[in-house]
Amino acid sequence: MSQSQTTSERAQVSFCPFCHEGFEGRLECPEHELTLIPIDQLPRHADRPLDRVAFFVDPRLGRGAPLLGATLVLIGFIVPFVRSSELEASALEVAVDGAGNLWFTPGAAIVLLWILWRRRSRDTMRTARVAVLGLALGGLLPVIYSCRRIDLMADVHGATVDWLGGLWLMTAGLLVSALGSRRLGSSR
Repeated sequence: MSQSQTTSERAQVSFCPFCHEGFEGRLECPEHELTLIPIDQLPRHADRPLDRVAFFVDPRLGRGAPLLGATLVLIGFIVPFVRSSELEASALEVAVDGAGNLWFTPGAAIVLLWILWRRRSRDTMRTARVAVLGLALGGLLPVIYSCRRIDLMADVHGATVDWLGGLWLMTAGLLVSALGSRRLGSSR
């Protein structure tokens, strides 16, 4: 009985608190010269800050606002955008019928989603902050220009223009993405 106790004491595995490697019969880690500790005293992986997301639509690491913003822009592009006394049209229909600059807005949202698809680690997302901000603000410019142009043309023809949900969804989505770009890659 005493021999089996001695064998189990000698065979006890202790772990380095830095590299988490296990060693038998040692008191210090040979690489880091740290005192080895039992497995139940090792820090848990869940306590570590998140460095990478695996799922594309994971809102952690500041990805939630740009994802939401890009989604709102794409939805806003296909729902009714403008109504005049004679017709109602989505931004898609307006872009097809002649306001070609409006294609830049969903294009910016798609590129923003592509950035979030490709960049999943904390560091790569931080490097994309300026690009996300530029895409969001750049996507807003065609919306402003087209709205102004539609308004001027309606005044020339004596028509009234009502701006519908598509405009507000796209504007809100681009502003949410622009504001969320500051937190992209951060844990809080």
